[in-house]
Amino acid sequence: MPESVNFDRIADRYDETRGGEARGRSIATQVGPHLPDGRLLEIGVGTGLIAAAFASLGREVIGIDLSEQMLAYATERVPGRVIRADASAIPLQDASVDACAAIHVLHLVADTSAVLGDVARVLRSGGRLAVVGGGSHDTVSDVDHLMDAMSARLHSYRLRAARSQPEAVIEAAERHGLRLVERFPIAQEEGAATPEQAAAEIEARLWSRLWDLPDDIWASVVEPTIKQLRQLPGQDRPRPVVAHSPVLIFEATAGVPEGRAD
Repeated sequence: MPESVNFDRIADRYDETRGGEARGRSIATQVGPHLPDGRLLEIGVGTGLIAAAFASLGREVIGIDLSEQMLAYATERVPGRVIRADASAIPLQDASVDACAAIHVLHLVADTSAVLGDVARVLRSGGRLAVVGGGSHDTVSDVDHLMDAMSARLHSYRLRAARSQPEAVIEAAERHGLRLVERFPIAQEEGAATPEQAAAEIEARLWSRLWDLPDDIWASVVEPTIKQLRQLPGQDRPRPVVAHSPVLIFEATAGVPEGRAD
């Protein structure tokens, strides 16, 4: 069984490379209206960008994450509201939260079903879970094409991504008494990267799919992508990106499903 991904190594660069506070506000304002009022738990709270946005909207927020370094930033944004914990063993009582958010995180956990099972445990009956998945670009630039082709060839990333696809999440959630009640996309503007910026970000291993790759995979898959990016025309011309991410809203049903994971 693979381990959940810990973001300690990227904590000091996370905010500037993942959209910053504007991204947090955008997600909270688009997802928040679909969740009930009350206590909200964020799985994979990271540096607290989204949790802080939810808190600014008047919500009582609790966040958990594996990374101590990420939580050091979250503590400054939402003091007293974050805990270091694994999402498959949430340190909260049964039926103690009204809503839960898992935003761009299920592809990073070791056991998606175990996480969904524990979320179902801590949600009250009628509580809701929002799952935001990976985005798809409205238009695919030459940079996007090369980046997507590289990701598809990275075997471990492909396995994680498959487990976090909407249909796989729906199937696993239903086994734990989480019923799909809404499904819609949200828009997220992403940074307008130039080919040179994209190549530099790969070399800096900013993305978790690039961490801990064997040398042979780096040489055969990643290095050719860097070379191709640096051969594209318009090295200093930004490629604007607008992506849409799928959102799944689940509602916790009454009772405990038989055989649910602890």
